[in-house]
Amino acid sequence: MASRRVMKFRGLVCLVVLLTSVANVMATFSLAPGYTTTELYSSAGTYTTIGGLDLDAGKLYFGRYTDIKSLDLSDNSTETVGTVPANAGNSLVVRNSGITYTAYGTSYNSPYPHKMGYIGAGGDYVNQLDEDGIYDCAVNSSGECYIVVNPDALGSKIFKYDWSDGSTIEIADIGGYSGGVAFDSLDNLYYAEQTNGEIWMFTADEVAAGGLTSANADVVLSITAGYIGFDVGDNFYATTDWGATFAKYDLSTGTKVEDIAYGGISQFIVNGDDMYLIDTDWDAYASTIQHVVPEPASVVLIGLGGLLLRKRRA
Repeated sequence: MASRRVMKFRGLVCLVVLLTSVANVMATFSLAPGYTTTELYSSAGTYTTIGGLDLDAGKLYFGRYTDIKSLDLSDNSTETVGTVPANAGNSLVVRNSGITYTAYGTSYNSPYPHKMGYIGAGGDYVNQLDEDGIYDCAVNSSGECYIVVNPDALGSKIFKYDWSDGSTIEIADIGGYSGGVAFDSLDNLYYAEQTNGEIWMFTADEVAAGGLTSANADVVLSITAGYIGFDVGDNFYATTDWGATFAKYDLSTGTKVEDIAYGGISQFIVNGDDMYLIDTDWDAYASTIQHVVPEPASVVLIGLGGLLLRKRRA
């Protein structure tokens, strides 16, 4: 998913910060000590980027311009599972009951109109929802989908999305700049708030009741994150600095545990010891899917298993 960031600039100091951040995003993909990587897929040479990432039945699903593609992890083969109309970037790709859903931008102009639907028979796209600024989604343990939208840079909301017809129910009107969403194992919902640079938490009961605002949020971490997620041990991961850093955090102490990778990282999935990251070089306008694993010594230190991130839980 090619992410969009909006910042307020206050004088020369903020301009220097912006230039530094852009330089970081343009940086070549690299890893922190203790990890190694294999490039699984690249859009280099096509002047397209990769957006959206999900893992289902041994295949990664993602978008590249008008194509929604799958990558078989057993042999690294790819196929196009469907297409969407010409678009301004894939926002998300998520699987449900063997069906591929996607959201994509139709214009770069504010309020950033998006469409969301699914890939039907024959690979045709079936539209279900027109909504501005669709950013990310998360699926809870009951298989319910929640999307976060950012229609005008200061009006973020979270909706419950009905897989069957695309209808939505507003759960939270939280304002500000949008970031990613994720559920922990107890179905508490976490949101990457970008105006103040915080990770907010809403309890499962609060999400079920709806009618949420920023006043209901508990601040659990102070970072400006793009995309976020949990593993089966409820360890927390996030991309920060416009995707320049992918790292693991301890929410109980509010501290970073370790950096894992650097570059222009957006979505990520962690499955066992396997981490799948989308990295984009915006200067070259090309993306790669990187398969990151701990080096053998690191595997011993962190233990086997435990790192399993899924946007949806069976």
